[in-house]
Amino acid sequence: MTQIIKIAVPTNDRKILAEQSGRAKEFAVVDIENTKITNIAFRKNHHEDKHDHSQGDHAHGHQDIVEALHDCTAVVGRKFGPHFAGDFHKAGMKLILSKQLNIESAVMEAFEKMK
Repeated sequence: MTQIIKIAVPTNDRKILAEQSGRAKEFAVVDIENTKITNIAFRKNHHEDKHDHSQGDHAHGHQDIVEALHDCTAVVGRKFGPHFAGDFHKAGMKLILSKQLNIESAVMEAFEKMK
């Protein structure tokens, strides 16, 4: 039986990685099977609507994103804030930094690092 690995990527335009993971409009969830991308689905980031830093301290969690991406092995991003990183680490999910901008390139780079 072939294992499918799911890797999430924050995006605002369905093409490149969003600069800030918690504020992305959605997450691309990329399926990798036998070292090849077999599917890309998009999940809305409902947390984005709650992201208002104008009030000062950002002292809330990202549990809603963790739950939305519960079936993913890892999240690939350009950067992760401390609250975002802490919530995902608590959930046992890997966070992988990438300098790649293209979603598919970033996912394949991360997949290679995970081997």
